[in-house]
Amino acid sequence: MPRTFVNQLTVPGTIVEAVLHVAQKDLRTTKKGVLFISAKLRDRTGEVPAVMWDATEALFAAIPQGGYAMVKGRVGQYNDAPQIVIEAMRPARAGEVDLADFLSKGPGDPEEQLARLKEVMDTIERPALRAVLDVVWADEDLMTALKRAPAAEKLHHAYLGGLLEHTLSVAEAAVLLARHYPKLDRDLLLFGVLWHDIGKTRELHYAESFGYTDAGKLVGHIVQGVLMLQEKIRQVRAAGTEFPEELAHVLRHLVLAHHGEHEFGSPKLPMTAEAFALHHLDNLDAKLHAFWRDVASDADPSRRWTAWNRMFRGALFKGFEELGADDEDAD
Repeated sequence: MPRTFVNQLTVPGTIVEAVLHVAQKDLRTTKKGVLFISAKLRDRTGEVPAVMWDATEALFAAIPQGGYAMVKGRVGQYNDAPQIVIEAMRPARAGEVDLADFLSKGPGDPEEQLARLKEVMDTIERPALRAVLDVVWADEDLMTALKRAPAAEKLHHAYLGGLLEHTLSVAEAAVLLARHYPKLDRDLLLFGVLWHDIGKTRELHYAESFGYTDAGKLVGHIVQGVLMLQEKIRQVRAAGTEFPEELAHVLRHLVLAHHGEHEFGSPKLPMTAEAFALHHLDNLDAKLHAFWRDVASDADPSRRWTAWNRMFRGALFKGFEELGADDEDAD
C-alpha cells in the first residue's frame, strides 16, 4: 500500500494510517476536565496539526516528542485548515520508520555545489582570509556537515543540502552585487556569505529528523558561527600567518549582524556596508525560496491567491495564468 504523505491530507474524512514524526506534543484539558493531546506531526512534505480526544497521561508519556509514532485517524478541519483527528497512536517500531519519508533532499548535487562555492570563494584576495579558507576546505567534518545540513528546520531550504544551496545562492548574488556596487569590499562580503549561517551545522540536527540541538537552543547559530570563526582564526595564527584583530572584528560583525534587526535575533545591527548588504542578500534568498515553495505547494492549484501565509503576513499572488494571451487575441 503506497504511503500517504502530509501534503496529500487535504480532504476531510480521508483515512490516515501512517508513521509520522512528532514535532511537538502537548497534554491539555478541556473545559470539562477531560485530557486531550494537541500535536504537530510531520514528514518530508510538511507539517499538520493533530488532536486526540480522551487521551491519558500514560499515552502522552509514551509518545516520543522528536520521535516517530504510528498514527491512525482521519482528516478533519480546524480554522479552515486540515488537521488529523487521531483515533489511535503508539510509538513506531524500528522497522516501520523509513528515514527517506522524513528527510527530504535538495534538488542539487552537493558535490557540484561545494565545488562551485569553492570556486567563488577562492577569488578572495586577502592573504589572511585565504589562509582561513585553506583550513576550512581542509576540515573534512565541516565540509561533510555543510553538504548535508538544512538551512532551517522548516522556514526555508529545509532539506538535506539546503544550507549549502542557500549559501551558494547568496554567494552568486553577492558577486553580482559587488560588481554593481564597486565600493563594497568584495572580499569581506564573500567571506561573510560563507560564514553567516555556518553555525547551523551545529545548531540543527539532521541525522534522523530536522530539529534543534541543545547547542542550537542554548546558543544559536549566530553565536556558534562566531565561535567557529574564532577556532579557524586561532588555527591560522598557530600556523604562523598574521591575522589582524581589526579584520577579525569586522568578520565577527558580519556574522553578528546578518539578521538585520534585534527582533529577528540579531545581536548587532549592520554597521558596515558589507554587513548591510549581507543581511539583505540573505533575507532576499530565504524569502524568495519560501515564496516560490509556498505558491507551488498551495492546497488549491486552481485559485490565483494562496491561503493566508504566516511568514508573509498575507495571501500570496500566484501570478496571472498565460499572461499576454489576451493581447495576442486582440492582435
